[in-house]
Amino acid sequence: MAVVRLAGMRDRLCSKVGCAREAMSTLTYDYGDQMAALGPLGRAGDPHAHDLCAIHADRLSVPRGWVVVRHETLRA
Repeated sequence: MAVVRLAGMRDRLCSKVGCAREAMSTLTYDYGDQMAALGPLGRAGDPHAHDLCAIHADRLSVPRGWVVVRHETLRA
C-alpha cells in the first residue's frame, strides 16, 4: 500500500512547548461560544490555530463550562 504525503501537511510539529512530535490534529477556539474544535490536521499552518500531536490531542482539556467538538476522520 502506497502512502501519499501532501507537501507541508505532515511536516508540522506539535504546538505544545517542548514537544517535538509530529502534529496530527488542529485545534481552534471560539471564545464567544466557549467552544474548542479539534479536527484533522489543517492544510496549512494557521496563526490562530494550534497543531497537536496525538498525545496532546487526547489529553486536551478546556475551561469549565466550555464545549469540545471533536471532528473524527473517517477510517476505511
